[in-house]
Amino acid sequence: MDFFFNPHSIAIVGATPNPAKGGNAIIKNLENAFKGIVYPVNPKYKEIEGLTCYPAIHSLPGNPELAILFIGAEQTVTTVEECVEKGVSGVIIESGGFSEAGERGKELQERLASLARETGIRIWGPNCMGLVDVLREHVFSFTDPLVLKRLLRPGPLSMVVQSGMLSAGFLVDLLSHEISGFSKICSIGNKTDIDECDLLEYLLQDETTGAIAFYLESIGDLGRFVSLYRHHRPQKPVVVLKGGKSASGAQAALSHTASIAGNNRIAEDILKEAGIITGHDFHQMIDLCRTLEMIPPAGEPRRNVAILTFSGASGIVASDFMAEFGLHVPPLTGKTLEKMNSFFPPWMPAANPVDLWPAIEHHSGKNWNLYSLALETVLADPEIDACMIHSFVGFSRIHLDLEEIARLAGQWRKPVFIWALGEKEKIIPFRRDAGAKRIPFFHELRRAVECMATALLREEPPPCFPDTPLAQEGLRRNEPLHLPYATGKIMDEYDSKKILREAGLPAVKEMKIKSPEEAVSFAFNTGYPVVLKALAPDEIHKSEKGLIRLDLWTEEQLRKAFSDLQGKISGGASLLIQQQIQGTREIILGYIKDDQFGPCVMAGWGGIFAEILNDTVFSAAPLDHRQALRMLGRLKNKKLLGPFRGLPAVNQDDLARCLVSLGELGTQNPAIKEIDVNPLILSAHGPVIVDATVISSPFRKSVVSQENT
Repeated sequence: MDFFFNPHSIAIVGATPNPAKGGNAIIKNLENAFKGIVYPVNPKYKEIEGLTCYPAIHSLPGNPELAILFIGAEQTVTTVEECVEKGVSGVIIESGGFSEAGERGKELQERLASLARETGIRIWGPNCMGLVDVLREHVFSFTDPLVLKRLLRPGPLSMVVQSGMLSAGFLVDLLSHEISGFSKICSIGNKTDIDECDLLEYLLQDETTGAIAFYLESIGDLGRFVSLYRHHRPQKPVVVLKGGKSASGAQAALSHTASIAGNNRIAEDILKEAGIITGHDFHQMIDLCRTLEMIPPAGEPRRNVAILTFSGASGIVASDFMAEFGLHVPPLTGKTLEKMNSFFPPWMPAANPVDLWPAIEHHSGKNWNLYSLALETVLADPEIDACMIHSFVGFSRIHLDLEEIARLAGQWRKPVFIWALGEKEKIIPFRRDAGAKRIPFFHELRRAVECMATALLREEPPPCFPDTPLAQEGLRRNEPLHLPYATGKIMDEYDSKKILREAGLPAVKEMKIKSPEEAVSFAFNTGYPVVLKALAPDEIHKSEKGLIRLDLWTEEQLRKAFSDLQGKISGGASLLIQQQIQGTREIILGYIKDDQFGPCVMAGWGGIFAEILNDTVFSAAPLDHRQALRMLGRLKNKKLLGPFRGLPAVNQDDLARCLVSLGELGTQNPAIKEIDVNPLILSAHGPVIVDATVISSPFRKSVVSQENT
């Protein structure tokens, strides 16, 4: 990948002397700082910007390491073929007109992808803004040469975006307001070849990159993306903002699992499981990145925060935000309170949040730095994990000594965050100075608390699990199961649970019946109460159709229910009788082979409230026992797994074993598209599956690879 960022020579195909054209901007950007050889290529000109211009790639006197193409889409395939013959290592295609522009564009893009696969040439783009390496001042892009040359400022952040104009306009906004400096900015466009995984791998190893921000509209290989991050076990944080989060893709979903998955749930959960932060806004993505780059994880969550403020109102509002994001503002006690009160006026005892304004007024005229004195007091308190300072920049009676703040934060090894208002002309240099001293600074209070909470509650990246995790306990088989049918149909509940039992999953005792006498015999042998269901073909949501009868305690009730259900079904359908399981909680489990993200398992609170509660989590499959337990720990209402209002604690090991077996069942049987277990009842004797659906798909030889999982 290094030949993209630091090539010894570059050919510009589509170079032009016209200053209004992108082909001219690329040349001028190279002239600003690039030290290598530049070959303009355009048959219309002999010279461009003082450089000899050549008619075609094959006519160049040397072999360029990199080619940047700013030409019509129809010309690109032939030009890339010439680059292959010339020995060019990589091509950046910045022009548009490909998959975003219709069928002909898709065809051209696929031909480019084939060239990359068949010849080994690496292709960046098309339909992108290229790249900027800030430290080397390499601008391999058609962005405005005058703007970036004036604004470029080095820093520890690198950014990868799928949008071209975002990489330019957003970058100019960030640089002009001095919110952050950058190491590398990469616009990857349509991702014909080079994608987010290639750049993640490169930037994780890049010594000048301290944190990486991604804006992506799709993640082509989520398994590889997560695996790369896990294998490097990096301290450097990664924040992903994913576009296209709507649930429109779930409209045609057959099962609960698929409808809950939607377009984005799987990606968000799997990224979170790996320790990758997900964002929801452009500026928030950068704020999270720069904060996490400054504040490394401490190994365990830190929650107790002291607030030093000049305004009681901002202290109150900040405390509300702290509670919202899971932080705590504890009262000051003991020596901390005693020392704080020593410089507060008698009529205003100190409290957390610490409103310093009365103390500032009380000591007016004295050359005391009360902010530093108060900061040292709270950081010395063993019960305080971090401090947030509220200030005003440009007011002579409030002064923050950033040098002293950085020293105290380092001395006590506790992070300090600053939120400040102030005069426009003074805020920007203050922000720059705070960043240089590695003190996170914010101009918006809620964002300050959000970033603070993300940094303080962030744990060490999870351990790197093997590429193909093996369960401690679960399904073990060398051959796929024999499915009753694998033709893209919905298997009925009886056949579905038969498959789950064969995979070692606990399913309720049940029987297909044709007569009321068989129903009565089953109930006599197993005991009442029982449940009666109609096995309607291709029907998942039986309760909505009135095809279930619960709480059948007597023979009379059972015979009546049999008669009722028989009147609702066609002649060839069967009825299903099963034990009615009494339990403490209902869980939904699922498996889905997602077209984009591959095999995944899902767990959540189930029963009739599956979609209403919307408390579910996903994980890549197959998974091992540790991963399954971690997955359960990510439920929003995970406290319900413990003792609750007289209910016993859930045996989470039992649930984890079910998840492991479910993941292995799906991944080892390519004909399975979805599995829906809803509900699994947690009974006194352990978990029991009382309803399930397996949805098959036509068998395909190409199954998601081990590397992807």
